Amino acid sequence: MYENFTELTSRNTTSCALRFLALVHPLSRFYKTEKTKWVLRMKLTIAFLLIAFLQVNAASYAQKASLNVKNTPIKEVFSLLTKQTGYNFICDAGLIKELGPVTINMRQASLKEILDKCFSERDVEILFRSGQTVVIRKKNTAPVEIQVSAAIPITGKVTDEKGLPLPGVSVKTKNTSNTFVTDANGNYKILVADQNDYLMFSYVGFTTYEIQVKDSKTINVILKEQKNALEEVLVIGYGEQSKKKVSTAISRVEGKFIGIQPVSTPGEALAGLVSGVQVQSGRGGYPGEAPTIRIRGIGSLGTDSDPLYVVDGYPLQESTQFNLINPADIESIDILKDAASAAIYGSRAANGVVIVTTKRGKAGKTSFTVSAYTGVQNVAKKVDLLNRDQYIEYAKYAARMRSITYPTIFDTNPQSLPDVDWQDVIFRQAPISDFQISARGGSEKTRYSISGGYFKQDGTMIGTTYDRYNIRFNMDADLSPKLRIGISMAPSFSQQFRQPAGGQFSEASAGETTGARALPSPIHSAVLMPPVVPVYAADGDYAQGYRGLKNSANGVFFQAALYNPLGVLELYKNRLRKYRILGNNFIEYEPIKDLKFKTSIGATLNMNDQYAYIPATLANGSAPAASLANPIMTQIFSSETQSTVLDWLWENTISYNKTIGGNHNLSALLLYSLQKYQAKSTGVNGRSGTYTTALLENPLASSDLVGSLAYSQNSFLSLGGRINYDYKGKYILSAALRQDGSSRFGPNNRFAMFPSVSGAWRITQENFMQPVKNVLNELKVRASYGETGNANIGDFTWSNNIINRDYGFGSQRTYGSAQSGFANYNLTWEKNRQVDFGLEAGFLNDKYSLSVDYYSRHTEGMLFQKDLPSIIGYATSFRTNLGKLSNRGFEISGKANFNLGALKWTVDANVSANRTKVDDLGGPSSLPAKAAIFGWDNVFQVKVGDPLGLMRGYQVEGIFKNTADLGKYPQWVTGNKVGDWIIKDQNNDGKIDEQDMAVVGHGFPDFVYGLSSTFQYKNFDLSLIVQGVQGVNVINGNIRHQFGVHNVNSSPTYFNNMFDSQNPDRDVEYPAPLASGVTPLNNLTNKAVSDASFLRIRNLTIGYRLPAGLLKSIKMRTVRFYATGQNLLTFTKYNWYNPETSVTSVTDDSVYRPGVDQGTYPANRVFIFGINVGF
Repeated sequence: MYENFTELTSRNTTSCALRFLALVHPLSRFYKTEKTKWVLRMKLTIAFLLIAFLQVNAASYAQKASLNVKNTPIKEVFSLLTKQTGYNFICDAGLIKELGPVTINMRQASLKEILDKCFSERDVEILFRSGQTVVIRKKNTAPVEIQVSAAIPITGKVTDEKGLPLPGVSVKTKNTSNTFVTDANGNYKILVADQNDYLMFSYVGFTTYEIQVKDSKTINVILKEQKNALEEVLVIGYGEQSKKKVSTAISRVEGKFIGIQPVSTPGEALAGLVSGVQVQSGRGGYPGEAPTIRIRGIGSLGTDSDPLYVVDGYPLQESTQFNLINPADIESIDILKDAASAAIYGSRAANGVVIVTTKRGKAGKTSFTVSAYTGVQNVAKKVDLLNRDQYIEYAKYAARMRSITYPTIFDTNPQSLPDVDWQDVIFRQAPISDFQISARGGSEKTRYSISGGYFKQDGTMIGTTYDRYNIRFNMDADLSPKLRIGISMAPSFSQQFRQPAGGQFSEASAGETTGARALPSPIHSAVLMPPVVPVYAADGDYAQGYRGLKNSANGVFFQAALYNPLGVLELYKNRLRKYRILGNNFIEYEPIKDLKFKTSIGATLNMNDQYAYIPATLANGSAPAASLANPIMTQIFSSETQSTVLDWLWENTISYNKTIGGNHNLSALLLYSLQKYQAKSTGVNGRSGTYTTALLENPLASSDLVGSLAYSQNSFLSLGGRINYDYKGKYILSAALRQDGSSRFGPNNRFAMFPSVSGAWRITQENFMQPVKNVLNELKVRASYGETGNANIGDFTWSNNIINRDYGFGSQRTYGSAQSGFANYNLTWEKNRQVDFGLEAGFLNDKYSLSVDYYSRHTEGMLFQKDLPSIIGYATSFRTNLGKLSNRGFEISGKANFNLGALKWTVDANVSANRTKVDDLGGPSSLPAKAAIFGWDNVFQVKVGDPLGLMRGYQVEGIFKNTADLGKYPQWVTGNKVGDWIIKDQNNDGKIDEQDMAVVGHGFPDFVYGLSSTFQYKNFDLSLIVQGVQGVNVINGNIRHQFGVHNVNSSPTYFNNMFDSQNPDRDVEYPAPLASGVTPLNNLTNKAVSDASFLRIRNLTIGYRLPAGLLKSIKMRTVRFYATGQNLLTFTKYNWYNPETSVTSVTDDSVYRPGVDQGTYPANRVFIFGINVGF
């Protein structure tokens, strides 16, 4: 009886990966020309073809092997040699016992040399046969041809339930140690000892399948996907854990839901997919802009509320780096929501943790995937504005109500005036495209993944674009049974052309302007620009509203500060380039079973380069008369800014996993971490009025350059540990402790401890639950408590600093130094304490599943800027710890799986609610009130005991329709007129003033919800993502001028509902133009606060896969065509561009001023067509 030892694997292609990286353009050349982009694509393709070629030809070099074993059974030696060389070994079973163990140490020797050494003192002969077979037999024995033929070859193919091939499936014989891994097409070939042997097929995520050989020569297998969601493995921070044993609140988003969406950043793809996570695209469809992501509410008033992002084990110091990840590279995203799960990250986990796992290689032949899509974007919803004829009627009405005259052409020849839709002037149909290519594979010992991609998005507003290039290389290698290494490298480059967006028509938000120069907001300007103003003047120059129609009696009829928005978009230049390299490598050693030492070292290098230029021809508030024909040199302004950030990380862990007595499962982790961040920024600009030429569009055109230089650095030192224990998977306990030290805090309080504890009880594992387990197969209750910290403040804020200062003295400039900042040596961590109670249930073998959580989260010692007495002189405030904030809420998520014959349908739904309340402000009962927009003051005020985000304004009760009404109702302190709003006297003091402002809205939602669903019918697939927000308001600052001002455009909604003295008894909502008292220009009322609740069809994708038979004939692994619509429909009462908008997301902390819209970028509706090809 002969035994056959087989383990065929794909060859190591590490050298191929390294050669691939050498082909890539330097990042600094990515953006130069369109030709460069195509050359890059060609080189990427050539690189992957080269890998495939080398993969096929690697076998000829595989006969060299290394073997270092001591007293190892010959059976194991054969298996080790098979893995390295691909040769099969056939040896009599009785002879194996006679040969005994082997001790040998040889490196890079031929297979023959190794075998000769193994059997040098044994009476055997070694015969090499065709088909990479080696026969080991006793000398002088009969030929073994008959015995060899007893080894039965079995071939077949492994697919999933959809008929798609499964590469990398492990195929093993039960009676011997033979192993094979299916190739890229799911095919395998293996030798079995006899017909009584069994084949075992195993693959991650699928149920293991076993079948007896019998008389079969071909065995095709369909593996079924594991349906039990509670069996999936979650990333828990420095490790993984079976979901059924997790005792904390963790949610996962699979990469397939991220990759199907045409988005520029991965954060956008999370909208509607996770309970307890609000994703707000306050910037709408601005190309390359990331959304605001909040996990379980607002964590602090003194710092930002961004979560910590961890990419392949590397905690990012800056959340913006997360947005540079290619969404197509993401395998999964795990979100740690409660403090117990996040406490292992200690000081930076107060706002939750987002753990990103990128795609890695699997054993098997190299599989290539090429994905591409192209499509168009349009503004999802335009605003209803007055056309020419409507506007002329409105202007006449407004002039009559204000007792002024209007241009006579409105009567004499109105049809000669243009009829311009200014939204059509600045918005466009814009292309979007994406191209990705990847190669993944390897052997049992070495796995690799290489990917490259290019994403391009032109904005729907003229002058805005975004380009991103990404490369990612991941490799894992088992250098020995005890030693493993991993390499990750991800360079990227992005380029964004920016334009002002947000703010009022005369001055956009500072986030898109240059230096101290204010530019008009093109979107707000386009909304207000009267349709009778042409785009271009008769001389071909940009027409300006205030240079348009005039009236001799009243001078300029139109708004003086209303500048041509197209002129801004075509003349202003603002380019931002970002270069990034993220690398993280590890070595893991297992000295004894279950004990592992791991050390990893990584770094990120980020370089930003921003250039901006305001030409002499751009009309704005600083140079209203500037034009193409009249350049004003004093208007020119230019700046160049460059920054470099180097962040490095060294982490060391010791982990131990042990099962004791078959019932007690124990895992432990010890952690030591060092991280250092260094940043440098340099800038140069010319002083206003010193530019001598308009031909040189950079600061060198100035005769008086101003430079700037800034440094920043911080360090973190951390020690931590975690213990997980469970008994029979029934009773689960977990505890973690981390101590962090940070240079960002004063020397007296630099270190802090962050503990956590959690537990769970799987009730369905109890004997008394067995009668109902067929219906209720999983029921788990869990509870957790944890403490985390917040260090999201600037560097050296605890200390006094010396800065350079200069001042002019006559014609001389004097240089010196000044003190900056006010020291607080006791500044310490912001503490976050959170309690969570959860329940998880599965029904009918997890056909239906449910998860419910309730949490209570408390923040203490917030990192606030506190005012100082004026006697201090040089400093007005300092950073300190004060105040308390609380968040309470619940989360519900559910999933259903339906298998209806050929139709397979899954549905995931979630809903969550959060309430944020201010509990203490360290003494004061409130903070100074903030304006919503210019002119609408004292709207937002943080008060102790109030929910965060309350909007305060005046409550309108009607219109003063006649003089009799003026005597019936309280008036504004300066008096009212007929046609004014009647304002509610909140304090009943008989007059209207600021004391009558009341809550008119809330900027944070009552709850958010989402739904995702997938359908599979034969070769067709369909996926749907729905996002919803309920119970939230938006202050529409766009309409501040639209009811009550004669010289800007308005909307039919407002014009048709304004008070008219010729018909005073008509019921209307809005006052006469520019009436006295509480006017729309100077005071916020509830009429400008809208219900911004919405339900959005976020994504709808329909796809078709070519049948398996056709794929085989064209030698492809998979081909899928698909069409996608993004932001297809939005159901909302809000009548502006985007209900989830926020003008404060760039220039101000939106925690204080949520839900304000003025001139912000609209949401885009996207249609794309794409293809995925695998071979």
